[in-house]
Amino acid sequence: MSRKNLAAVGAVAVVAATCLTACSSSSSDGSSDSSGGGTVTYMTWESNPTNAAFDKTMASFTSTSGVSVKREAAPNADYAQKLASMILSKKAPDFFWCTPAQAQNLAAEGLLYDWSKKLGAGTELKAEDFSPGSLDLWKTPKGALSGIPTLANTYGFFYNADTFKKAGIAVPKIGWTWDDLFSDLKKLKEKDPATMPLVAQWPLLDATEGVSAYSVANGGEPLVDSFVTTTKVSADATIHEGAQRFVDAIAAKQMTNPDYDATNAMAAFSNGKIPLMFGGQWLNQMISPNKPKFDWGYAPWPTGTAKNVQPIETNGVCSPASLKDPDATWKAIAYLETTGFNESMEEVPVAPIAYTPGTEGYYKGLEAQGGAAAASIEATAKYELAATDKFNTSFLDPWAVKETDIEKTSWNPMLLGKKSVDQGIDETVAGIQGLIGK
Repeated sequence: MSRKNLAAVGAVAVVAATCLTACSSSSSDGSSDSSGGGTVTYMTWESNPTNAAFDKTMASFTSTSGVSVKREAAPNADYAQKLASMILSKKAPDFFWCTPAQAQNLAAEGLLYDWSKKLGAGTELKAEDFSPGSLDLWKTPKGALSGIPTLANTYGFFYNADTFKKAGIAVPKIGWTWDDLFSDLKKLKEKDPATMPLVAQWPLLDATEGVSAYSVANGGEPLVDSFVTTTKVSADATIHEGAQRFVDAIAAKQMTNPDYDATNAMAAFSNGKIPLMFGGQWLNQMISPNKPKFDWGYAPWPTGTAKNVQPIETNGVCSPASLKDPDATWKAIAYLETTGFNESMEEVPVAPIAYTPGTEGYYKGLEAQGGAAAASIEATAKYELAATDKFNTSFLDPWAVKETDIEKTSWNPMLLGKKSVDQGIDETVAGIQGLIGK
């Protein structure tokens, strides 16, 4: 799977994908089988332990609200395609897990319910309590709210503190800069020429989105005018500067190249063989059980000379346009945001929540894990979610899947040194601009 296709799936979805069960369907006709207010069905793509936690908390909601909530089994493959079929046949649940890209595309076809009036009322949920920028990913060009953001991913650097200490380098921390990153890579390589200082476990850091973020943080312009609805693509000198720094680091074997197979990266990090690993907070669920025999932690995306620009990526919940009982469904979604995620993520701390009051459970789960590593993950999550300057981690336009071809033929060859930075960027700009409107 290509770097961009992998990123588009959504990190939380990837963590859960191995545990999905077979698909079932039911009508969302609003029929009632409880004394209070009908039945609300929903569907997730989460793991069995996480779904069990959701079942438990939603059962509490059912017992107190009079709204019966039932979780339906999700497709075990081709989630997006099968979900679209369920919506078209009016067999979709009342709300279901979705990515911003899925939401934007389905909403453009008129297939999703618009939640803007419900959120605008400010009763069960308040717009101002969402992490800065998170709602923007779910707003359509026409002003509709295609979904409600839930699980939010952060991106940063897992570090081996012992390796940094031996090299005489301060460990990465909140507020560290792009200059710190590239300087640390050079020093780590000098200290141990046989090591690969930085392993990119997830495709973002040196991708088009990452270099665009580098540019904005250091006083330049973004690669595109909007990652939600792109109309213009351009690359200024700071884009070129950022790309060149990555090209140089890859050539010096200070970081992995875009063809690197990261399958065993987490095990290698856990065994102390990787000084610095780029990825998302969800990797904690795979590192901590290994009980690394060294001090380690998690640091955020670097700041620049002009701005602190942090990544934003959320999954969310959407509802079909044919939704029959918006009031009951909204109550269930609001409960999930304010209480359900607090209870479930405390049990299974996979990710923070874009809705600030609903993310305390995740932090409690990390605190129960204990140790400096968990504390650094909590601090990084709070820091990134609170940042006001954000960049989206992927394109959301319908043509975005075709950008993979541009990556393969222009961007990645540039990172590998097979094309000059100028040529690689110019071809990428022209290629993306050519996709717009198709």
